[in-house]
Amino acid sequence: MHMRYCCPPGHGCNAPGGDESCALSVFGSAAADDVDAATAVTRWEEWQEACQPAHSEGERRFRRRAFQRARDQALISLALGRLRRRGPLVRRRLSRP
Repeated sequence: MHMRYCCPPGHGCNAPGGDESCALSVFGSAAADDVDAATAVTRWEEWQEACQPAHSEGERRFRRRAFQRARDQALISLALGRLRRRGPLVRRRLSRP
């Protein structure tokens, strides 16, 4: 199976069962409320533009990596945002031996 760049390895389009949402569709839904999701969508569009024949391989690689960093940041932001909306996290005391 060919790995898709829209999603991280093992998740989204690259999930083993194929039963997870694509990161781009999640970002598209969240872009109005989450700046990191909006940035990831923009970086994807810039990368897609750089994939046109007029652009160099170096430009494509730069844009792909920029998207991957933005994608990962947006996934973290959305996950932590959900945790914040659920309320304060309960901190467990770690017992020391």
